[in-house]
Amino acid sequence: MAASRGRSRTDRWEKGFAALSRFRARKGHCCPSRYHIEGKFKLWTWVITQRYCKDNLSAERKRRLDAIGFVWDWRDYRWEQGFTALLKFKRREGHCRVPIFHSEGDHRLGWWVSTQRRRRKEMSPKRKARLNKIGFVWNENTGGAAQCRRSRRNSSLVVEKR
Repeated sequence: MAASRGRSRTDRWEKGFAALSRFRARKGHCCPSRYHIEGKFKLWTWVITQRYCKDNLSAERKRRLDAIGFVWDWRDYRWEQGFTALLKFKRREGHCRVPIFHSEGDHRLGWWVSTQRRRRKEMSPKRKARLNKIGFVWNENTGGAAQCRRSRRNSSLVVEKR
């Protein structure tokens, strides 16, 4: 009985790995969405189980996951994606004042920038330094959108009273 339970765990792991490999080949990354099903396999559940149990995984399984670009810490991965998108934006636009609804590809960059401002106090010094190095605008009221709002406010707009 114990041998068959071990075999079924191995089979399930292999099915999960195969499903993730197919997903990666198609999508180019190893971060399926929460409800993603690959074939009939609940891939997201399998992925988070691997992250959670990473200290108990064999070296061979870790090596195989690393070989296909498995993301062990998705928060760091998403932060790096945001930073890369911000660099792309800055190279093209010459500044880091990203409009709130702006996207770079599939990445909602404006929201990411807003989140960095909001979480500034909790952010690691290393991340702050990286953002500072590229000229990140911490106070959104000093960016281009704020200047537009100020100039509209200061313009000679006349409101008629009825």
